[in-house]
Amino acid sequence: MSKVVYIDPIDHISGKISRKHRTIFCYRTATGAKYTQQHTDYSGSPTAAQIAAMTKFRQAALQTTAIMADVDQQQLYRTQWRAHMQSAHPRYRTLRGFIFAKVYQTL
Repeated sequence: MSKVVYIDPIDHISGKISRKHRTIFCYRTATGAKYTQQHTDYSGSPTAAQIAAMTKFRQAALQTTAIMADVDQQQLYRTQWRAHMQSAHPRYRTLRGFIFAKVYQTL
């Protein structure tokens, strides 16, 4: 017996088909996952918790930019980051991401 494998005429679609459609087709190259998502417009105003989270994120981003510009402060974080990269499972692969996480935790 032989095994029949049907080949799709189109392997995958990524992005929108047209401007009129709201469905977005996604393809992850690392895993080969194919899925769709649909963005909808948010009709209400943001809640107090959402505004607080956005403000905290904005403050952490501004402080991270300031630290990256200052060589003395950056050197302090760089030594911590190098020790973090030597651990078994480093979570933050970039110095900027490491600094952002540390600043975000302090806020």
